[in-house]
Amino acid sequence: MLAKHLGEQFFNDKLNSFCQAWMKDSIFSVREAALKNYRDLTKVFGEAWALKHFLPHLFALQTEISYLHRLTVLFGLQFLSEVASMDTLKRQLMPMLGTLHKDPVANVRLNVARTLVFYQDKIK
Repeated sequence: MLAKHLGEQFFNDKLNSFCQAWMKDSIFSVREAALKNYRDLTKVFGEAWALKHFLPHLFALQTEISYLHRLTVLFGLQFLSEVASMDTLKRQLMPMLGTLHKDPVANVRLNVARTLVFYQDKIK
């Protein structure tokens, strides 16, 4: 991965803002690619990096007007659960589901349930 060669500081200074913007793109595949990129960056830079540089921006999407951006939060949580510790899942990610399960859009609430099932398999 290029990030490993360029380094964490370079990514944070030069590229992170692009990835953040991609999470709000109108095209699903672009948003998905951004989330996969953050998952892979978490593998390279570590969970502490994700907690500082990725999660705040992901969590901010939960208040977006577009339900598609709120869905991005759920998909991002699923991708991050592939590389995050159990402690992070329980303390950082699960509370987000508690907020989104009250969303006015049924599709968001349905995906909260899907995410919970996804987490159930991880926590076992």
